[in-house]
Amino acid sequence: MATEARAPTSIRRTLWLYLGGLMALFAVALFFGARDYGQRAANRSYDHLLVSSALSIIDSVALVDAQWQVDLPYASLDLLAMAPEDRVFYRVFDARNQTVTGYGDLPAPPRAPSDRPQLFDAPYSGETVRFVVVSRRVSSPSAQAEVRVQVGQTRRAREALAQDMVTRALVAIVVLSLLSLALVALGVHRALRPLVRVERELSRREPSDLRPLDAATPQEMDQMVGALNHFMGRLSTSNETLRAFMAEAAHQMRTPLAALRAQAQLALDDEDPEDMRRSLQAIERNATHMSRLLNQLLSDASVIHRANLQRFALVDLAEIVHQALHEALPQALPAPRVQLAVTSDPAWVNGDALLLREAIKNLIDNALKYGGDGVLQLALTTDDSHCVLTIADHGPGIAAADAERVFERFARGEGAAAGGAGLGLAIVKRVVDSHGGHIDLANRVGGGLVATIRLPRRHA
Repeated sequence: MATEARAPTSIRRTLWLYLGGLMALFAVALFFGARDYGQRAANRSYDHLLVSSALSIIDSVALVDAQWQVDLPYASLDLLAMAPEDRVFYRVFDARNQTVTGYGDLPAPPRAPSDRPQLFDAPYSGETVRFVVVSRRVSSPSAQAEVRVQVGQTRRAREALAQDMVTRALVAIVVLSLLSLALVALGVHRALRPLVRVERELSRREPSDLRPLDAATPQEMDQMVGALNHFMGRLSTSNETLRAFMAEAAHQMRTPLAALRAQAQLALDDEDPEDMRRSLQAIERNATHMSRLLNQLLSDASVIHRANLQRFALVDLAEIVHQALHEALPQALPAPRVQLAVTSDPAWVNGDALLLREAIKNLIDNALKYGGDGVLQLALTTDDSHCVLTIADHGPGIAAADAERVFERFARGEGAAAGGAGLGLAIVKRVVDSHGGHIDLANRVGGGLVATIRLPRRHA
């Protein structure tokens, strides 16, 4: 079943989504906060006027001969008349709820009046009215009684004031939000500008230009740019290796191909059967040499590829040595004499079993080819941190000048037998290096060459 292609994500859209959502939540919170503040501020202002008016009226109440007298100060009601769209109601009454003056049907307060002003909302005359009730004990030479004053005002003015405050706050919030959005847009643009610079620098390059990026980037992009530079460095190294491999392979193949053509032409021109047979034998030798060269070239390419992949696992080096020895020994008689000594301790290494087996086979093949008729000796030992494999022969050894040069590709030591491609030890060196190990060649006392491989040891 074909999987649906996922739409590519956008950093810009993601930033806008999160920052825009945060700003929207902030704006909504500001709006509700402003509305609550506006309502409380309007209530405080008009409640102060209500209380002042009620206290002004209660100051005008006197008790004369057990009778209440009210000299209503109309200036107290004028304070509330500052809101012309509102209506004002008042009532003066005693502790027995008997009305002295004013509107006798005003709603009673929810609690008994006390020394402190009591504010409450109640429906009256078809709309919600804000009331205040104040109480005071009045004394005269002949009597003492409690008087109460209730003043109410409709809520139109205070609601209009609260709405005006909310509207002004909303305008400020909108302006602030627009400025914040502009700042976010600028910030997103500047934050993404380094990515644009990197994209432009890469798009202007030639395909073969794998130099490290030198564009100025913020700290948050250091790891990405470093990883990209590391990748381009690996790619550049791989390309250089591939170009060198192709050039050297073409150079190495040119000579046997030219020889094959010349010998084939010579065979075509020969009329003597013996001369023709000799030419065909020479063609067969060159074809065998070219076949061996092609096999080693393919092996070298495979080693390069697998070494770059670094798909390593825990493997038993002793088992790999046995496999390599079995595959490298010729099946035809007489069989070469071999001495194998393998430690009983675990010899685990972290690596690629195929690469390690190929490297050991190349060393055994070299030892069989150049080691003379003596015994081929293999020994695998371990210490605390390394697994050590030695392969010793009884051949002519190696010149000191060639001890390092023979690890180069297509390089061969002095006195090397004809027919080799010069890739075997280069393959071994590449495999050992990719596993973090070390290889060296040394002449043994009494004649012969000792190849020693040291690989980091792992514990299962």
